[in-house]
Amino acid sequence: MPIDLVPLGKLTVTIEAQTVLPGTPQGGRLVGEAATCRWEGDRVRASLVGHNANDWVRFHSDGSVSVDARLLLRTDDGAAIAMTYQGRADRAPADGGVILTAPTFETDDERYAWLNRVQAVGKGHRIGDTLVYELYELR
Repeated sequence: MPIDLVPLGKLTVTIEAQTVLPGTPQGGRLVGEAATCRWEGDRVRASLVGHNANDWVRFHSDGSVSVDARLLLRTDDGAAIAMTYQGRADRAPADGGVILTAPTFETDDERYAWLNRVQAVGKGHRIGDTLVYELYELR
């Protein structure tokens, strides 16, 4: 059975601050805070609510990284959507690593209730202080 990828749009995240903890017992950790987030797609257009977007990056001994991000977005027509995603990159995004993610969503707005059932995938890269992800719904 083939997998279909249905476009969900582009997620653009501008990084405001980063705190690095280089020597925790589990390895290096970077906590990134977003200044802005914008999701632009045919079915969803949304922006960050306040400063509710963080990414807890873990640096592994082989140079790869794991991401664990949470964002709170509000659609242009007023619906709140929580997005979470975990993922991996073969090296730090600041060093050119491509980020592969698996986003899920939560909302209580009936207009976007279909998102509660979506498993998405994303592929992203970093340009300066900006992360850009292409998001797709798996079907």
